Amino acid sequence: MKRAVVVFAMAIICSTVSYQSYGQKYFAGTVKFEVSFEGDTDPQKHIPHEFEVTIFENKEKILVYNGTMQVIKDGDALTTTYLWDLSGFGGERVGRVEEKEQTSKVKYAYEARGDTKNICGYECKGYNVTCTYMDEEYDEEVELKYFVYTTTEIGKDANINAIGSPGLSGYVLYSEFEKDGVKRITQVKEVKKGKVKAVDFMIPSNYKMYNKEEWEELMQKIFGGGGEE
Repeated sequence: MKRAVVVFAMAIICSTVSYQSYGQKYFAGTVKFEVSFEGDTDPQKHIPHEFEVTIFENKEKILVYNGTMQVIKDGDALTTTYLWDLSGFGGERVGRVEEKEQTSKVKYAYEARGDTKNICGYECKGYNVTCTYMDEEYDEEVELKYFVYTTTEIGKDANINAIGSPGLSGYVLYSEFEKDGVKRITQVKEVKKGKVKAVDFMIPSNYKMYNKEEWEELMQKIFGGGGEE
């Protein structure tokens, strides 16, 4: 009798989990950001001024430079894929897949600001962010402070921020950062829900993929500078 009760209870729990899993709908669509600058600076020096992000669960595909470059982030797999279409410049379609380091050299700390901001119909909570990392060139620790507003209505769970802002609650729709008298504001100007699928984030077969060393050599050849992103 006792075993029957336990089995019955487990069946209820499992059915509830299954119902919630199948009933839960995660955000799928596009988010358009705009970047503006304030202070002693020429805004034309800072490009791009806007970019679009396609989102499905914890995956993001960022289009910049009129789609010439794509960055695909998978917060669950902890991978970032860079795809450059250089065919319009006499080159080829190239790319590189990079796994995020499990032990990051960058540390983040988040503090709730206690306020909210409505952005494109989404109620967002504010957080102060402290980012610290070691500057290997000068062998000193650097600390950056900025603030963001996030919504938990976009993204499947906290893994949406696993690459870039690990541990942060909610997807960032607004960020404000100031350094050397120049303020950079990145904010969403449009959110559109739409039909987006996981297959949209697969690496196209017409891109030639490179490992880290090959990629750096290629960037050196193309731009004549360092191969770092």
